[in-house]
Amino acid sequence: MAEKQAFRQPIPPENCWIKYQLNLRNIKYEVIAQKANRTLHFVSMVVCGRRRSQYIGSILAGLLGYGSYEELMEAARMSVREGVV
Repeated sequence: MAEKQAFRQPIPPENCWIKYQLNLRNIKYEVIAQKANRTLHFVSMVVCGRRRSQYIGSILAGLLGYGSYEELMEAARMSVREGVV
């Protein structure tokens, strides 16, 4: 009997850029989860774009040096348009 494979949507380019920025700064998901008082799994889902959380988004923005989650996402979109990711 063949196993079912779970279909996973690809990570949006903007979220890939955010993951890249976190890696550049050596910011671990564990740190974000602790600051947000959320599970590691939930943080991972938000960073990968599979879930949305304004609260975690604001923590990500702060850790990456942006004033708001909207500013962070705009920087991510601009970088994607410019071909950084």
